Amino acid sequence: MAYEEQNRFFAQAYRTGTDSWTNIPFARRAAELAERLPKGALVLDLGSGRGALLFEYAHIGLRAIGLENNPDLVKRGNNEVLAKGLEKNIRFMDGSALDIPLADTSFDAVSDIGLMQHIRPEDYAQYVSEIARVLKPGGLAFLAVLSKDTPKYFAWHPRKDELSDYIKEGVHYHFFSDEEIKSLFGTAFDIQEIDHDKPHGPKGTVYAIALLKKK
Repeated sequence: MAYEEQNRFFAQAYRTGTDSWTNIPFARRAAELAERLPKGALVLDLGSGRGALLFEYAHIGLRAIGLENNPDLVKRGNNEVLAKGLEKNIRFMDGSALDIPLADTSFDAVSDIGLMQHIRPEDYAQYVSEIARVLKPGGLAFLAVLSKDTPKYFAWHPRKDELSDYIKEGVHYHFFSDEEIKSLFGTAFDIQEIDHDKPHGPKGTVYAIALLKKK
């Protein structure tokens, strides 16, 4: 399978507590999405990991399902949901963003913080199709992905290199330009806005933050 090595890497990182990406402070951006949604709206969070964003959604009055392909994280996350008494608001579910095991037009919004950048380019069309399928008409997609404007990533320089893909320890990283995001999503979505975030400081990794609305 194309993603087996990558999945093993992430599973090992979560087991050993070396999942440094979990600490990137993107949960604060949940409020930006919440401002555009009615209280109680239903959100699907793709690649939910330990669930920082999922719990933030519950805190600000949204309902949410976190889709995660690591069964250990799903079990651990749902145990935490029960312990916090949030089972009416959020839950974790095992599944893939390329084959979402949920009904058509069932969500008010979809969020993806750092998952799409690990999907192979040949699967982008399927990924976009699945997001569009589960969103209600006019539903929102909130996306945070690695930006091609990043000056340096490990030993690589995305901004200067003609290539957009980088592989390290079996993990695929794709760095998106704003125009690429517009091209990939433009058929099914209206592009509301694309901006950039530098959570590690002005010289660190740049993320493209996109808000999209299903046509």
